Amino acid sequence: MNQFTSETEAGAVKEATSLDEVLRSVWDKIHLATQLISQLRDEKRIHLARIGELEDKVNSLTAETLRKEQEVKQLRTEHRQLMNANGHQIFSEEEKEGLKNRIRDLLSKINSYL
Repeated sequence: MNQFTSETEAGAVKEATSLDEVLRSVWDKIHLATQLISQLRDEKRIHLARIGELEDKVNSLTAETLRKEQEVKQLRTEHRQLMNANGHQIFSEEEKEGLKNRIRDLLSKINSYL
């Protein structure tokens, strides 16, 4: 009986040691998982902040691009006007045609009175 009690105690001690090792292993894995989750949350926060910064920069550049496009459009219009003035062309082709037609009408009216 004494031998059976010793074997039972040895088995219980062995099981307790095995259970302690398993619990320690599980605890270590939980601790590592917690650290990894914390690290991933920090990285996510950093990336979200960077995304916000980049979105702000994109919006700023888009607004600046639109402003520059309007400025270029205005400068092209002014350039065309200057080129017409320098080339002694005050009227556009459509305006010239309209003026010619009006002059013809006036001449025909004058001729009809004479």
